[in-house]
Amino acid sequence: MPKTKIAGFDCAQVLAPLVIGITGHRDLRDEDRKILEERVKAIFSKLHEDYRETPLVLVSPLAEGADRLAAEAALAAHAGVRLIVPLPLPIDLYEMDFDHVSVLEAPSATVVVEKDSRPEFRALLDQAYATFPLDLVQGNTFEKIAKQGPARDRQYEAVGQYIARQSQILIALWDGVESNRVGGTASVVHFQTEGVPGPEICELEAPEGFPVYHILTPRVKNPFPQGEALGLRKIYPKVFAGSDERAENYYRKMFERLNEFNRYITGADHALAKQIKKSKSYLLQKTREEEIPADMAPALNRYAVADALAIRFQRRWLWAQIALHGVVLAAFIFFLLFADQAEHRIVFLVCSAAMVAGAFILKTCSGNWAWDTQHEDYRAMAEGLRVKFFWRLAGIMDPIADHYLGKQRSELDWIRNGFRGWNVQEGAQTHGKREPMADDEQRNRLGFARKYWIDDQQEYFRRAGEQNLKYHEGVEWVGLACMGGVLVLGVVLGLLRVTDPKSFSEVDAILLEALLAAAAIFHHLNNRMAFAEHAKQYQRMASLFAHGSELLGKFLERDDYKNAKQCVKNVGNEALTENGDWVLLHRERPLEVPHP
Repeated sequence: MPKTKIAGFDCAQVLAPLVIGITGHRDLRDEDRKILEERVKAIFSKLHEDYRETPLVLVSPLAEGADRLAAEAALAAHAGVRLIVPLPLPIDLYEMDFDHVSVLEAPSATVVVEKDSRPEFRALLDQAYATFPLDLVQGNTFEKIAKQGPARDRQYEAVGQYIARQSQILIALWDGVESNRVGGTASVVHFQTEGVPGPEICELEAPEGFPVYHILTPRVKNPFPQGEALGLRKIYPKVFAGSDERAENYYRKMFERLNEFNRYITGADHALAKQIKKSKSYLLQKTREEEIPADMAPALNRYAVADALAIRFQRRWLWAQIALHGVVLAAFIFFLLFADQAEHRIVFLVCSAAMVAGAFILKTCSGNWAWDTQHEDYRAMAEGLRVKFFWRLAGIMDPIADHYLGKQRSELDWIRNGFRGWNVQEGAQTHGKREPMADDEQRNRLGFARKYWIDDQQEYFRRAGEQNLKYHEGVEWVGLACMGGVLVLGVVLGLLRVTDPKSFSEVDAILLEALLAAAAIFHHLNNRMAFAEHAKQYQRMASLFAHGSELLGKFLERDDYKNAKQCVKNVGNEALTENGDWVLLHRERPLEVPHP
């Protein structure tokens, strides 16, 4: 049975949700509503069936028509769905758009519908996990948005962009007609598949796109859309070049990885719970958990879970590396014992074959169970969450996904999507509720980040750099010692052969070849573990964190909290970049069978 608590806190705090957005027309036809509800219910039921450990979140502004239909259907399809309601306008202004008299322009006539939909809106609002109005778009004022016009349209466009930024899947109840209307359904669909344009005009990195589940929906203004009415099709970003199968596999794998992460949480054993508590203590050190702000608890718990999983899988990967190299060396030695002895004992050949088979079984298991990538993935997640924790503590609310793993988009998107899901829940709970921090609180929080993150990481990188250098030198020394042994033994045996031609035995040949094989194995292990590269990278990071701590200290001495926060942000960006490089380095060194 899935656990509801782990290491003393609710699992729900740390589960990574799948976020579904909704966009569509307001003027749905009454005769289509039942079928549309069934279509939306089927989508949520299928997602729940495929990703049982993953919470589902629906983001809907609850406008009339499609927004509310989707909310009602989702809540009816699965009791665990969380409804998050971003409002384009302050609620009193927004409700003015739900006037009891609605005028709809049909192709043949003007239809006047007398219906007060505000009770329906408020009833759904009462079921929402979180509700909040979006900030005003730049240039808008409350006076401008109080009446119909371009300013109000820009607020609706902003809520469409918010939905597209946060959603991993967008359900579109759309007639398929392209429109240039600001904030319209067509524009939200394009935001979802092509990305929301950023502030940079010449942005080289393509925006991230996500799938749209398009239900071709007739409307009062267009009762006969082209295509199979009420049919479902999936629209994928253009980057997949029309290959729906490739897109389907890509997104399925991404969502499966999120579900796998959630399954590790709900199925956590005692050992993992114990490691989670240790990971918390490493981060907080002497600070008690009760002393940190209450709203920081989910961020702390998510970091601890990811760190505990990274440690577990790193140990598994390390033992797999050592075992694989040891088994291959043993296989070679057994073969020498078979080949270089006159009697050619078959038992040594069988043992050699068994060792080779064991090596390939280990390699196959590693590939099937992702032993050589799991620890990288969860270390990447943990480091991103570490930065997120300290950024948020310092009052930096930037989404981590916007700063992380840009180079590895094809492989690690599921991690950024975990951040995306958490971000929509956190943002919904805190939007507009955070009061400006007093100077004393800013000083304390920034000082905490300096001591328990920047200074701590500087010391960690210093120690790790020295340790990896020692490992590199140690393994290299063993390999050189084996080569030196070959040289010394070869000289000694050569001299003995001169004085006594019969002195060279089978054992001598086996020993020479075994030493050569051992030298090759240790060289390969040193390369796979990348000790030298890590040592250089960690030394650089230790220097960077030391400089960051020094700068932050100077800003705090001058009570310059603006630049102090910028310093913390810059250090976080460097930490994210370093971790991304670490992941890339290991991705280029997968677990492989060495060749002695």
